[in-house]
Amino acid sequence: MIINNIRKWIHRFNEKGIDGIVSRKHIRNAYKITDDIERKIVEIASNDPRKKYRLKFSTWSLRVLVGYIMEENKIIDSISHTEVKNVLIKQA
Repeated sequence: MIINNIRKWIHRFNEKGIDGIVSRKHIRNAYKITDDIERKIVEIASNDPRKKYRLKFSTWSLRVLVGYIMEENKIIDSISHTEVKNVLIKQA
């Protein structure tokens, strides 16, 4: 596996020169987390998922909360569990 990785970098260098091996930052569309979005996240996190949303569990993990926020509730297109954690800490 290490050999394949080394070959990959050699091929990149041979094809593009030094530009082929320079690491680049990944450009990500940053979404603005508004106060309204923060309030909705806190509201969802504050409720029992089993009672309020009829889910099969009674406590949220950050990753499950993120999935619910993005897929079921569609509050925001993309948010990390770290960002959700920061919102919850900020609003505590």
